[in-house]
Amino acid sequence: MTTAAPTSLRVAQTMRATPEQLFRAWTDPAELARWWRMEGDGWAFAGADVDLRVGGAYHLAMTDPAGNLHRAFGVYREVSRPNRLAFTFDWDDPARAIGETLVTVELNDVGSGVTRVVITHERFASGAPIAGHESGWTQLLRLLDRAVSELE
Repeated sequence: MTTAAPTSLRVAQTMRATPEQLFRAWTDPAELARWWRMEGDGWAFAGADVDLRVGGAYHLAMTDPAGNLHRAFGVYREVSRPNRLAFTFDWDDPARAIGETLVTVELNDVGSGVTRVVITHERFASGAPIAGHESGWTQLLRLLDRAVSELE
């Protein structure tokens, strides 16, 4: 019997912030500048263009410690403020491209100013890039949590 490779991943983290604060963090370029990068010295935010509407495009960029640009792009498929955002996702660099995938961000209010953020990234053509993307989304959630905790 052959087992199919996984084609999706899911990561989650609970944060002390409202769904509205987190929705804004995902969709406002000024807020994205506070957390959209990888952890570690030398990683930096490198810009965001956001056309926040179904069918609108986005580009999110960061630079690595060597100065290389990593730019993600896609189109918004669902914009349900403040609880849900879905968008296609791929990388500009052909060497890193994974093909059009789908990312869904759910912002679940658990009460008392606390929100559970769940990221589902699916439609990978193969399982090969999943581990790297799972690590990336996990780092981004930690950075987002730090960014929103600074607002308190």
